[in-house]
Amino acid sequence: MARKTTKGGVKSDETLLEIIETVRERNGATVTELAADLDLAKSSVHSHLKTLEAHGFVHREDGEYRIGYRFLDYGIWARNQMDLFQVAKPRLQELADETGYKVWCIVERQGKAVYLYGVEGESPIQTYAREGGVTELHFLAAGKAILAHLPEERREALIGDSPLPEKTKNTITDPDELRAELDTIREQEVAFNIGEALEGLNAIGAPIKRIEEGVHGAISLSGPAKHLTREQLEEEYVERLLGKKNEIEINIRHPR
Repeated sequence: MARKTTKGGVKSDETLLEIIETVRERNGATVTELAADLDLAKSSVHSHLKTLEAHGFVHREDGEYRIGYRFLDYGIWARNQMDLFQVAKPRLQELADETGYKVWCIVERQGKAVYLYGVEGESPIQTYAREGGVTELHFLAAGKAILAHLPEERREALIGDSPLPEKTKNTITDPDELRAELDTIREQEVAFNIGEALEGLNAIGAPIKRIEEGVHGAISLSGPAKHLTREQLEEEYVERLLGKKNEIEINIRHPR
């Protein structure tokens, strides 16, 4: 594994984070495996792991170190501090109950989409998405809704001029084609993902905006393409989604 470096970062901190990430990627690893993967001395890896274990960030099981539940506590605490989560949660539950489809709330962090909260409808579907997961913005309906409403300079920095990563054959990878779609999204306040993130899955997304702070996040509704064609999304679900978007925005701007 290539060693990561951060400009101005602390080397020991970088090593600690690399160990955590490798334990997660391997879904458990021994000291020997981590030392080999990261090209580190076993004594150094062991010392970092003992520190992490003492504080509950890893635990040892059958000779392997695994991610500890202390991270769950931190993640839940961080999410609970967000007014977007608190306000969106009951409205997303309502939308899932009303439609029977999967709904998500995502936010943008460091140029990526972070799945903040999701609710299953009556027709659950299996996808790679999970709460806390991180992926690209440009192939998600909610991600495109966020991209469209970022400040132009930041948006351009994220899109760039090189081909964008392809998730499926339907993913928009051409930067200029994406820019044109984002122009339309800004006009209509709604974004579509027609098999761009997962073949056979379609979605519709809308931005959650704050007047003084720009885009705050986005919500989306998704389901099997055979049940949710683009035409069905446009005719039956745009108004539903925009209605929830407006409720969330009003309650964020004017908390009780």
